[in-house]
Amino acid sequence: MAERALSVSLAALSQAGRRECNEDAFGYWEGAGALVAVLCDGAGGHGGGQTASRAAVTHVLEAFALHPEVSMGALRWLVQGANGAVVAQQVAGTFTADMRTTIVVVVLDLYSGAALWAHVGDSRLYCWRGSKLLARTRDQSLAQRLRDAGLDASTAGAGQLTSALGSPEGFDVEVLDEPRLLASGDALLLCSDGLWSAFDDAAMTRSVAGCSAAQPWLDRLEAGVRRADRSDQDNYSALAIWCSAG
Repeated sequence: MAERALSVSLAALSQAGRRECNEDAFGYWEGAGALVAVLCDGAGGHGGGQTASRAAVTHVLEAFALHPEVSMGALRWLVQGANGAVVAQQVAGTFTADMRTTIVVVVLDLYSGAALWAHVGDSRLYCWRGSKLLARTRDQSLAQRLRDAGLDASTAGAGQLTSALGSPEGFDVEVLDEPRLLASGDALLLCSDGLWSAFDDAAMTRSVAGCSAAQPWLDRLEAGVRRADRSDQDNYSALAIWCSAG
């Protein structure tokens, strides 16, 4: 059997912030030489967001475990299925009727080092090599649309999404157009907007500089969120993936 190109270590963080309920959810599964990691930020209130995010995460993990394929088609299939799982739990006249969730998901072939990721909404994936930011997903939000048009994005309220899972009218999923080959020392971060909104890209990059493992990196990020001490602090969650030689 061929040797693995990569092995990975993971660390996770999820806090309610100043909210009564934590509507973020995350998870990962590793097996058969492949890894999937997923993070969702639910919306809907009164528990609906929590139901949506957990339904989406559960679907992705269970479906990938049955068919651990790293391809664009398989990744789209995972996200489509996650949307179906959310819609299936919407019940008219209850708190779940209008529930939605963001999603960001990455799949990684540990033998080749090839990674693919996809997202809906404004939960993000970052990818670093050393202290260089190689990639970051683009938010599907009103604020991002305003910035793209050269307009003042401060008028957009936080969390105003242009796409989300659970929408009856459908959703737009953005998928990496070709696999990215990861190497030892590369680092990935999946996170909700409650975390990334505390940092600009330069501060995010400083957080990873000098780190050699996932947990110390997340400790730095959590300390940064706490230092910001925002009165409206949303749920904040992150899943860090650190790559090393197989």
